[in-house]
Amino acid sequence: MTIEEQIRYLTSRLVAHSDAEIVPEVCGLLNVFDDGNYRERISDAVRWVEIYVDPQKAEAYGGQTVVLEFLVQELATAADLAGALQGNPP
Repeated sequence: MTIEEQIRYLTSRLVAHSDAEIVPEVCGLLNVFDDGNYRERISDAVRWVEIYVDPQKAEAYGGQTVVLEFLVQELATAADLAGALQGNPP
């Protein structure tokens, strides 16, 4: 499975249900590529996923649905970047 596919799979798992076990998986994607844009997207996704899996934190940002939208957006951008870095243009 490519990194792009892994990111898209994690995204589908998050959309299906809130899963705290996904936090380390997203963190594990951080240093896969030596690309500043990719790392920034994954760093942002790590922050959002940590907020998303904690309902109290999520409420401070408008609720889990709002946080999930931001998280999915960051992961989609990271997946596109990963695909491009692996030679698969978006």
